Amino acid sequence: MNKIAKTRFAPSPTGFMHIGNLRSALYEYLIARSLGGKFILRIEDTDRERYVEGAVEVIYRTLDLCGLHHDEGPDIGGPHGPYTQSQRLTFYREYADRLLAEGKAYPCFCPAQGYESQEEDGEERAHFGYDHRCRDLDPDLAKERILKGESYVIRQKMPLDGQTSFIDQVYGTITVQNKELEDQILLKSDGYPTYNFANVIDDHLMEIT
Repeated sequence: MNKIAKTRFAPSPTGFMHIGNLRSALYEYLIARSLGGKFILRIEDTDRERYVEGAVEVIYRTLDLCGLHHDEGPDIGGPHGPYTQSQRLTFYREYADRLLAEGKAYPCFCPAQGYESQEEDGEERAHFGYDHRCRDLDPDLAKERILKGESYVIRQKMPLDGQTSFIDQVYGTITVQNKELEDQILLKSDGYPTYNFANVIDDHLMEIT
């Protein structure tokens, strides 16, 4: 059974919509229409520090004036809503908890300032970045610190050896040594997801092709 083509325009309201955003929206719209599919609007507003008031309204108005009408979105709903990421935090938490339970993620209590110092002091390390100091914390101790209200993020627990391969539609098979991959943050201390984590979850749940 063939899947319906679904494209998405997913701007971040950290500034007002510009010509580059419109170009992306136009391509996604034309691809969906040419394949008889659906064009989805998703607002990716997880960067709360840089959120610009009024930016979302400009997105709606610009798309409407240009005739790029979406089939699903925050303003009209749809079967995979809500379509604003700040309203989807329970979804991201669910996936983070699943990774924690499977031992593929862990809570990290290192303050952001301390993390920067680790980078600055790590000149002798071949790879700059987080030094894994919370990676193997006792689970019961970590839970106790969380219950006490200590601030933390959730990091992905990447393999320390071996390699990871994936197929890129343009460049073919790409292989990366796992030792070069950082334990990236999935959920920030404010409970909001990082861009990569939220993006891949939403594309999956919204059946973006």
